[in-house]
Amino acid sequence: MKSCTYKKIILFITLFSLSLFAGQTAALKVVNPSQASISEENIVSFVVEADSASVDSVVITTDTNEAFNIEINPKRSHYCKSINLHFGQNSIKVVGYKKNAVVKEESRDVFLTSKVDKEYRYPPQKYNKIYFHNEENEKICASCHDMKVNEVQGIAFEDITKSNCYGCHKNVTKEKHGHAPALNWLCTSCHNGKVGIYNQTDKDKTKYSVPDPIGEICFSCHKKNKEEWSKKQFHHEPADSGRCNKCHNSHSSQSEFYLRKSAWELCTGCHKDKIEGMHVVKTFGQKPHPTYGVKDPSRAGKELSCISCHNPHVSNAPSLLQSSTVFGLCSRCHKK
Repeated sequence: MKSCTYKKIILFITLFSLSLFAGQTAALKVVNPSQASISEENIVSFVVEADSASVDSVVITTDTNEAFNIEINPKRSHYCKSINLHFGQNSIKVVGYKKNAVVKEESRDVFLTSKVDKEYRYPPQKYNKIYFHNEENEKICASCHDMKVNEVQGIAFEDITKSNCYGCHKNVTKEKHGHAPALNWLCTSCHNGKVGIYNQTDKDKTKYSVPDPIGEICFSCHKKNKEEWSKKQFHHEPADSGRCNKCHNSHSSQSEFYLRKSAWELCTGCHKDKIEGMHVVKTFGQKPHPTYGVKDPSRAGKELSCISCHNPHVSNAPSLLQSSTVFGLCSRCHKK
């Protein structure tokens, strides 16, 4: 009898203790991104949950020593911060403090991929793609953010800050050259939740997936390009396969035509120069022809690059040359 009573007491204490722990909020928790995540954008949103009773400040530090301080508000439980990434592995620490003493520390490794650099095209096996916008994750944000899409198809916002997407994703359009749908916050023009033949594994994992290849979406606006390119004999693989976003950033870029890099850097990410900055084809004087670092006489105010001689999309000339004859090509710059 005593043994039975003793067991009941132990069970009661155990259940009571579990109920207490179940009701407690973690001092610090990184909700997004998950550990060993893959990002295709150079910005990732860190979502941190913090208990104001345990933590009064949180510091997020990147491996490039960029630090962000978040002061904890007793009226809030979750905090968001956009972090810039560099290509390859990014190791980011999140530390919670109480009266300047470390309470808890978490870290996240995020791998920024590149569609054009072979070095960063294929992340190590331990990494997995980030999928944030699903019903479960959005519940976390709903207390502070309106998670509904409030754009009208094809109609730009008069005030882009009124877009429900703007608050968290505004940094994707901060670069010098922007793409019209992104600048007008018509996000679902591209982020339509569908998948293509190259990203079938994304199906049903995020509400705002983009089909890969994305070409048909691009051609819904760029109809003339599709019509003209179909008549050309030679096609560049990214354009021919409809994978426009291999070369172009659909949001914004520091490079013209919202290229992911400058034209020369972009091209040589796949097509390496045998001599850096000098072409494999020699001039009449038997010197390698420069591919960058000098002015482009055929394009006023521009620097010479691969696209000075090669069309990056289509051509009727072999090697995607801008002219069907050698003389015609050279005379674009060499007028005399």
